[in-house]
Amino acid sequence: MSLENARQVYPVLVEMAKDLARTIRDRRPVVWISYEDFCRRCLEMGIKETPRTIASRLLKPLQSACLEHQLPDLSALVIQKPKNRGDFGNLIRPGDVWWEAYVQRGESMAGDVNFWFAKFKAARDFEQWPETPFF
Repeated sequence: MSLENARQVYPVLVEMAKDLARTIRDRRPVVWISYEDFCRRCLEMGIKETPRTIASRLLKPLQSACLEHQLPDLSALVIQKPKNRGDFGNLIRPGDVWWEAYVQRGESMAGDVNFWFAKFKAARDFEQWPETPFF
């Protein structure tokens, strides 16, 4: 069921990537997509997930498929709700489980925000997303 739901939300994530790319090209402020925002979009499609389950049930299968097919990681577009960090502002990053695949592959350490941001930009700026799910 998770993989089927991930296939259903694939076009939503591709559209989000295209919207983010247009935002950057147009030099408008970026609106980050949180787990809560993504849950609302999924609910509009009839897929009921919570911010607690969205990563394991939708984003992890999608991340695996992207890595397997050597495509940018679409799951990098969705962040956990920023936490206030005092004088340093909000820390924008994906949920903790996002790094697992990259740590297992030896590509990154958990919590490396610079690594994630590079993956975020690659997914955002990729122009050759297949029209239909590739997994």
